[in-house]
Amino acid sequence: MNIREKFTYYFLHYLSRYLKQVSNKNRVRYTNWLSGFAYKYIPIRKNEAYKNIKLAFPNKNHQWIEQVLKGSYKTVVENFIDFLSISTTVQTTTFKIENKKIIDEALKKNKGIILITGHFGLWEKWAAWFGKNKYPLWGIIQRQSNKGSDLFFKETRESYGMRHIYRKSSLDQAYKILKENKILILASDQDAKHRGVIVDFFNHKTSVPKGAAIFHLKTGAALIFSVATKNIDGSMTLSFSELTLENEPSIESITQSYTKMLEDKISEFPDHYFWFHRKWKSTIN
Repeated sequence: MNIREKFTYYFLHYLSRYLKQVSNKNRVRYTNWLSGFAYKYIPIRKNEAYKNIKLAFPNKNHQWIEQVLKGSYKTVVENFIDFLSISTTVQTTTFKIENKKIIDEALKKNKGIILITGHFGLWEKWAAWFGKNKYPLWGIIQRQSNKGSDLFFKETRESYGMRHIYRKSSLDQAYKILKENKILILASDQDAKHRGVIVDFFNHKTSVPKGAAIFHLKTGAALIFSVATKNIDGSMTLSFSELTLENEPSIESITQSYTKMLEDKISEFPDHYFWFHRKWKSTIN
């Protein structure tokens, strides 16, 4: 690591130690202040996010879209603060679990689980719940260009029980994980360019990663969709749903199935979604 990367690594550690020590009330205050500041003064991809919300909800007015956008900023900041203080926040959060038997029964089949999710809600705390409850968890993640932040993220996720594989690395390890009856997380909602499969998302064509479908078709591993939603009282509801598949499922039908499940959750909780992705980059100019 160079000097800048070392500084990033130690700064994140310092910030993490501080946030673990402050009260939950203060973490909420920091979230509200930072998200408001970012919304007003850090307009990175703000216009992109606004356009994405408008594309998804064309009948909604400007005030509604702005409210959703503000909520999305808050979710992003809350995710980051939660992540930095994850060992504390995962212990102090009340989790309400829906359909837990789906994942437990799938593990009994001894074929592994492909756990499909999206950049929705407090996904870092969602992932930490699995580690807290001793589920064998692996994620496929993007390598950070800054080696300091990359190492910090890796160490933090491993601290709550999630191991990971970098994207664009050998797929052999992913198949090995499933063969060993472990859980492989795939956040399959970013634009996949020419490598993806074209499906419908809010009545627009979009390119979606097809890895989940390929893993399932080659291994027979269970396909489970899961996200977590925030509740007014500070608790989280973590849900599991089985994918409804055709008799002879294809890459396209599987990918469309979980994309529609994510769409339904976003329609119910639009401010939970990370609208800053260029979701329709490959299909809409």
